[in-house]
Amino acid sequence: MRNSYYRKEYLVIAIMIVIKLCLNIITNINAGLDGDEIMHIDSGNHLAWGYMSIQPLVGLIGWIQNLFHSESVFIHHLFAHITGALIMLRSGLTVIKLGGKWKAVLLTLLCIVVAPGFTYSQHIFTPLVFEQFFWLLGFYMTVAYCKDKEHKYLLYLSIILALGFMTKISILIFIGSLCVAILLHHRALFTQKIAWICLLVFFVLITPNIVWQYHHNFPSIKHMATLRHEVLAHLDIMDNLQLLFLSTNPFTSIVWITGVFVAPFVYRRKNIRLATTTLLVTFIILAIFRGQFHYYFPTILIAFVVGSVMLQRFFERKARIMHVYLFLLVTSTLFLTPKLIPILPLDRYIEYLGLDHNNNGTQVFYTQQSIADNKMVNTGERIPINFEAYYTHNDWSKLVKTIDTLYHQLPQQKKEHCFIWTRCYTQAGAINLYGKKYNLPFAFSQHGNCYEWIPQFDKQATIIVVANAQAPKDSDYIGAFFSSSFDTLSFKKAIFCPFARTSYNAYYMIYLGEGLKYNSEEIKEKYQKFIFE
Repeated sequence: MRNSYYRKEYLVIAIMIVIKLCLNIITNINAGLDGDEIMHIDSGNHLAWGYMSIQPLVGLIGWIQNLFHSESVFIHHLFAHITGALIMLRSGLTVIKLGGKWKAVLLTLLCIVVAPGFTYSQHIFTPLVFEQFFWLLGFYMTVAYCKDKEHKYLLYLSIILALGFMTKISILIFIGSLCVAILLHHRALFTQKIAWICLLVFFVLITPNIVWQYHHNFPSIKHMATLRHEVLAHLDIMDNLQLLFLSTNPFTSIVWITGVFVAPFVYRRKNIRLATTTLLVTFIILAIFRGQFHYYFPTILIAFVVGSVMLQRFFERKARIMHVYLFLLVTSTLFLTPKLIPILPLDRYIEYLGLDHNNNGTQVFYTQQSIADNKMVNTGERIPINFEAYYTHNDWSKLVKTIDTLYHQLPQQKKEHCFIWTRCYTQAGAINLYGKKYNLPFAFSQHGNCYEWIPQFDKQATIIVVANAQAPKDSDYIGAFFSSSFDTLSFKKAIFCPFARTSYNAYYMIYLGEGLKYNSEEIKEKYQKFIFE
């Protein structure tokens, strides 16, 4: 009887999930894999309880995807798409749990679909989509406990938060906010046995990662410190705010602002305030610590749910206003989606935005880097494209083919002791993924996760070096990073990347290093300060 009562709500959820998956499929057809995805895929080849810049669950998912032995975008987006569908499902169920009807379900899911930041972050293989899922699931369990007062939900919550921690340590913001909310509304919980049991379960589940962090000198802390010093400290607040509203679609702001800033104070069920206060505190913490715009996505995702339920009640007797608002949401996505999501083929995207060599066209910014790039004057024949996934597949194809040519020109003895050293983890991961068909040597880097995977080699090894530059004339300057490690570092080839997002990625520079001065362990020691550059 209960399932029959919610048949409209379930129907809306099913339809919106289908729409979401259709958008993902279209985007897969028109785009490839971006640089961070490549690193996460490569992490799946090195299963561990931790990595230099990501948490272990992402590596485990990468390992499962790698069992298909495929370069396919569909395969490497498989779990991201499944998780995106689960986010839609759980968002709808959370609305129902809060007492929302089908219009509130529709408003919530429509906000997710029309917000380009969510469509894109739930499409690609990065920790973002899994982070959003565990935050949302954690909020659902908090609501369930608030309403039903059953201790099992607290136990479920501890397991979910542990899995969230093993995905992205940003879940600590949610945990901290929940603790603040408990202090404000439910202090007695800290004196109950179940709270300490849940805390024990949480720490037991995350212990393997903590042990790994300890043995590797806590790289996550170093990564966050570098990020705060190099990026967050210099964040332009207005640019970041602009990105937040654009990526979440300005028309959805009435929903999430209601969910974050209004619900904790006026929500008629006071027993839910533990959950809604948690939502508000997470937003405040992110603002205090100057979080980048995409750091807010899990909070705003939850706010869509809460805000939709409140707005549905507000518009119960003003159905026409709700219908007009839903119409505006749908029409807004027709304008924003092609500009903020790689849903068009590359040539159509360039034509649609009017991009040319003189930068007469405009791109709607999606990343902080895109803002900086667009302020630069284009030079030469490059047409900067915001989305790496649009063009990197072709660039990587040219790169591995060029390396293959150079590699097969080497004497057999040198081939047997040859490795590829890249300036960035993106290049190393791409060569290892797309270079398999050419049987290229293993590619490593001192950068990010790749630092842990530097293979064993001695001073007799021959090294092919890959880096990026603005122009071929910069070969000596770019090569200086590596040259002190070789007797001879010879520049061999520059590969033009016509759609590179940044000017310093306009060329791949390829060198041949001979007379290696250090073995692999000495290389790791010499270049360890560049792990988090």
